[in-house]
Amino acid sequence: MEIKTVFLIFGIVLAVTAVVVSFVGLRVKSFPSRGALIGMLVFAVALVIGTTTFAVKLSVQEQEEREHGETDIPGEEASPATGEEASATPLKIPARY
Repeated sequence: MEIKTVFLIFGIVLAVTAVVVSFVGLRVKSFPSRGALIGMLVFAVALVIGTTTFAVKLSVQEQEEREHGETDIPGEEASPATGEEASATPLKIPARY
């Protein structure tokens, strides 16, 4: 399984867990019991640690891919082959009156 897939799974489960706990907490007056609180805290901490771990791993992997030029990163523009294309047209700033 790819790092990005694992990161997305952890992130989605973390977000869904937060929404469910908020919903249950707003609806049930006696929520949470002592055991449920400890269990939820352990589960939430595990999700946060997993999400941040795979976020860092994914960012390191994408940085290495950028440095070595192995693949195009989605959402990034390809840099021009020569510097001439980027600076061929000067930037025109309108004058203020």
